[in-house]
Amino acid sequence: MSSIPSDSSSSPSNSSSGSNKRPIDPVLRNALRYTVSVKEYKLLHDYLISKSAAVEKRAPKPKRYEALVKSTEDYNVATVRVSLRVLIAAFTGLKGWEFISKKLLERRQKASSCVEYIVNY
Repeated sequence: MSSIPSDSSSSPSNSSSGSNKRPIDPVLRNALRYTVSVKEYKLLHDYLISKSAAVEKRAPKPKRYEALVKSTEDYNVATVRVSLRVLIAAFTGLKGWEFISKKLLERRQKASSCVEYIVNY
């Protein structure tokens, strides 16, 4: 009986230290690895901590993140990361161009209809 309370008393201390070392989902780990480099994660982590203290408890520390995503000089990860950024930038640029050209076309059609109305009136 006396060993049960000591186990339960040591359990909370282990669970609090174990919460920092909780395993990360492999899918999430790979998603982070392919989207954010270690340097970028450190900057993002520092920024988020300065904005919210709750993030500090939930987000892995930069050193832990580096250990999680560490691989043997995997250039494919960096290549995929850069290509995703180029794809997002191209998509955003094309959507911006579409929006601007649509607004200019609407303005031109509206102006030409006003001129036709004035001429015919």
